[in-house]
Amino acid sequence: MLKMMLVGAVAVPAIAAGAVAATGLVVVDVQERAGGHHIVVPVPLALAQVAAAFVPESKSHVRLPAEAERYLPVAREVLTALAEAEDAELVRVEEPGQQVSIRKEGDRLHIHVDERGQQVDVQVPIRLALSVLPDQGGRVTASQAVWALQRARLTQVVDVQGADGEHVKVTVY
Repeated sequence: MLKMMLVGAVAVPAIAAGAVAATGLVVVDVQERAGGHHIVVPVPLALAQVAAAFVPESKSHVRLPAEAERYLPVAREVLTALAEAEDAELVRVEEPGQQVSIRKEGDRLHIHVDERGQQVDVQVPIRLALSVLPDQGGRVTASQAVWALQRARLTQVVDVQGADGEHVKVTVY
């Protein structure tokens, strides 16, 4: 009897850890100003997928305006071409106290904004962007968005550094 309890006590956490490792984990890391609160929230993608499945269909769709919807085929073509292109800087804007750069690095678009001490870094895997493009009806569901995050494994998706020491990171493992 004791062996069975011990096996159960070990098996349940091992299975849970395996499920999290297989499906991924999103970690939201928020640091307030220096000396302030530091909050780290790990969210297993499997849990997010289950939660998204319970969202009523009428509430889980984001619908694009009709004028944006007609450009979806062009967006697909551009993202597909970017995926195949060599690494390069696509856009650079420099003004006093402000710099914006968009680069293609490997399989990601890297957007960097530096404005008066505030820095924003966003990395978007191109496959992720392709997978969340709305369908022909111009809709994206919550479930599609969560599944898309699984394509961003091992990516720091967002890194925002405020001028006052605030820091927010979102990483997918």
